[in-house]
Amino acid sequence: MLNLVARPVGKFLANTMLKPLPQPFPKTPTDYGLSYRDVAFSTRDGLTLRGWLINEEAAAIVIMTHFGYRANRFGYQLKYQPRLTKPYDKEIEFCNVAKRLVEAGYGVLMYDLRNHGESDKTELGVGTGGKGERFDVIGAVDFVTNEPMTTGKPIGLLSYCYGANTTFFAFEEEADFLVKSGVKALVALQPLSNGDYLKAMKLPSAVFDAAQRHYEANSGGYPFFAPIEAATKFVSVPTRLVQARKDPFTNFDKIEQMYDGIPAEKEMFWLEEPTHRFDGYNWFGDHPRDMLDWFDRHVH
Repeated sequence: MLNLVARPVGKFLANTMLKPLPQPFPKTPTDYGLSYRDVAFSTRDGLTLRGWLINEEAAAIVIMTHFGYRANRFGYQLKYQPRLTKPYDKEIEFCNVAKRLVEAGYGVLMYDLRNHGESDKTELGVGTGGKGERFDVIGAVDFVTNEPMTTGKPIGLLSYCYGANTTFFAFEEEADFLVKSGVKALVALQPLSNGDYLKAMKLPSAVFDAAQRHYEANSGGYPFFAPIEAATKFVSVPTRLVQARKDPFTNFDKIEQMYDGIPAEKEMFWLEEPTHRFDGYNWFGDHPRDMLDWFDRHVH
């Protein structure tokens, strides 16, 4: 019986990662008391990404890269999650984090990754675990560097999960460019490959194998287990790696490998209280001090 259902279930699970669900924007930064303007910028591979530039008059800018798949730059909305695989029961609103950054004196660029939100889709329209999206982070930095109101300002990167993967791969691709463009520091929260996420769910092997086969057959050649730990070896700015210690969906051995691989100044920050992985995505909205301390120390 399991063999009969393994393939369709595996395909469904893989598609939750390959094909991001469209979600609207129920609020804008104005609803949080933040001044902003809509912006658009290009990637080196020819896509247009769209976002919000908040408090652009500030002396330093933080670029936020969201966690993808089930989110956009606004956040994660429960009613748009597939019922069978809804992993979390709370809303995530990234503008709460942006508000904390603005209150601390930073400008913020929030944008949609490719295939998410209002940004362009690729030809296949699929998520690739961060590897294909590396040009999005590079494009965001290039935009901030060349935009008249933000040019020359120091940049911090705040990258969540899939967005953290993407940022590590961006350093692997163009570390010198990022540093020369003014990137001073990175806060990377809970990087994780698609394969490790599903593996932690302890699925029957037939279902897991079917998911991996479908993913790799439809991702444009990108692997189910993205080599994030290899990419961290190219990170050349002070980095705080953040991870919920009780996260049941991660691979802690690989988190340690990622941290060990970073050659720049670094700190490991364990979130002791959260009992769910997604609690970490809300963390800095409620507890911003550790994020702000890192940026205050290095982004100037």
